[in-house]
Amino acid sequence: MFWLGTKKKLVVEFSSQVADELFSSVPLTLVDRHLSGKSKKATKQFQNGVENALLRIAQFKATEKPGIYGKAKLHQVFALRLKELGYPEELADEINNYILTKTP
Repeated sequence: MFWLGTKKKLVVEFSSQVADELFSSVPLTLVDRHLSGKSKKATKQFQNGVENALLRIAQFKATEKPGIYGKAKLHQVFALRLKELGYPEELADEINNYILTKTP
């Protein structure tokens, strides 16, 4: 049982860290420009930030093998942290769903 608790803590810390890194590389001003569709540079930077988060999460899932409940917790905390940081709810869910479907 102790092992499961440390694994959960690792998953929560990692998913929060990835969300924070995404926020630092794609701040809210850039998100607004991306959503308006007026800046191709902002859209490219947004896509690169999301792809980087996708790669980090895929790598974590491959190395740590968190299991079905660990993966669910990872995505739950990731989406919640993005919403806490100020991302629009729909966008945070869209990013999370994209990463969820692209990672095994």
